Amino acid sequence: MHPDTASRVRQSWALILPQRKTVCRDFYQRLFDRYPELRPLFKGEIGQQADLFVTMINTVISALEHPERVRPLIETLGSRHADYGVQSEDYAKFEAVLLETLREALGDEFNAEAQEAWHEVFETLSQTMQAGAAH
Repeated sequence: MHPDTASRVRQSWALILPQRKTVCRDFYQRLFDRYPELRPLFKGEIGQQADLFVTMINTVISALEHPERVRPLIETLGSRHADYGVQSEDYAKFEAVLLETLREALGDEFNAEAQEAWHEVFETLSQTMQAGAAH
């Protein structure tokens, strides 16, 4: 991953951290409002799911330059999500709502470069999770 990509994602996530629980709850609310068919795939309540999501993002961001460190964990996560019923097309829905949520939370700070960086990170994450789901 290009160092600029990692830097942009880290910078924007640092701005989200003080409001991370609110932003992540907002993300899930948006996701379920837009795609109600996804709600049954998530067994916990939104607050608990948001906490898990924050932990996952922190883990991914901590290894942006060395993704091999977290690849087995992400593949296992993908396998579990497949067991829950997540389909490959659901990843694009998730990404669209994530980018929208970040854009709203960060305003002008979420410029085109930040959006592209998050897209790149999410694509890598999505591909790794789907590889885990395929095993």
